[in-house]
Amino acid sequence: MGSFKMGPALLLLALCVAGVLCNDEQDAYASRQRRVPMESKNDDKERKFSGRIVGGTELEEPLPYLLSLRDSGHHICGASIISATHALSAAHCQNPPSDLERLTLLGGTTQRTDDASGIVFQVDKVVTHPEFVQKTYLNDVAIIRSSTSFLDHPGLAIVPIATELYNLKVNSIATVSGWGLTAQDSNLAPTLRTVNIPITSYSKCVAKWRPVRIVKTAICAGHPGRDSCNGDSGGPLLQNGTQIGLVSWGADRCGSEYPGIYTYIGNTDIRKFILENSGV
Repeated sequence: MGSFKMGPALLLLALCVAGVLCNDEQDAYASRQRRVPMESKNDDKERKFSGRIVGGTELEEPLPYLLSLRDSGHHICGASIISATHALSAAHCQNPPSDLERLTLLGGTTQRTDDASGIVFQVDKVVTHPEFVQKTYLNDVAIIRSSTSFLDHPGLAIVPIATELYNLKVNSIATVSGWGLTAQDSNLAPTLRTVNIPITSYSKCVAKWRPVRIVKTAICAGHPGRDSCNGDSGGPLLQNGTQIGLVSWGADRCGSEYPGIYTYIGNTDIRKFILENSGV
């Protein structure tokens, strides 16, 4: 890989996908993605990484716990079912907040744009972590409540979430899924995708990202060519059937040598917030 130099500031990557997405849909998800820009001395090497669930595969069957968080019917982030009426997502997915009447959750489908193939739930409450810090993405977690039960539908199910006692091992494999971009400067994936990625040690992650701060509520995961990307925010990171994290942020060139950053559910502060606001 060529060497990289960090950009001067942490900026949201506002991807323009002209000719592929309408402005409303583009604005709905792009305004809620955080990607740190990088500069490469070797553009040819950097271009080989596409911006999506990188290196993943399409799923033929829906994941019973996975949801699409939607604003006015447009996908903005991923989410996961953690109780009969509560879903888990990222705080930055509601920063800026949406009007509640516009927020829905779509489950039971692999198709991002086909509401008819899945089940739509109206959101009636959103609680973001009161100490979420936009500058660093500390405490990047939110609880989203549905007005009706997910469990009224046999194709949907609760995903177990990690406790503070979870034994997280470096280099162990986890799985992330979502409808993120299918190619750099292209469109969101029409069909759900998934990829297996290794957990990166916190110390190596901090060293790689320096001077960008990696907060205590984060874990790092990824490998060159395997990553989450724009549009995957808030989606679940699973290991052995347990959700251990959710997509928070990463490099603007997804699939690079910079690990993706995930909110760690086993963190004490994150776990306390989830319990207090969902009972889980």
